[in-house]
Amino acid sequence: MADQMPGLELSPLDQIRQMEAEVTRRIAAAREMAGQRVEDARKKAARMIAQGSEAGLCEGQVRYQEIILEAEEEAKQLVSSARRQAEEVSLRGEQRMQRAVEQVVSIVIGLGQGARTE
Repeated sequence: MADQMPGLELSPLDQIRQMEAEVTRRIAAAREMAGQRVEDARKKAARMIAQGSEAGLCEGQVRYQEIILEAEEEAKQLVSSARRQAEEVSLRGEQRMQRAVEQVVSIVIGLGQGARTE
């Protein structure tokens, strides 16, 4: 009404109503802003969770590959060590076989010479 009649001041009741309307607008704006902030925070949290999950998955895959490589290297070392041991056992077996053959030949030759002299 004050806008319609220039020069007239608002009554105290109208001033209170005007203040109430202003406060109501401010409350509504604050609620809207708060709602937007909550929504933004939810979106940000969802992005952070997704990024964390993705980062965790990538780190897990990297660690998995590291473990596989370590296991493969350990397996190679075990196979290499087993081959060396097998070669050593085989060589010792050959050496023992050679000695055994030499001893058998010695015994046979020795027996043969003993039989001729008798």
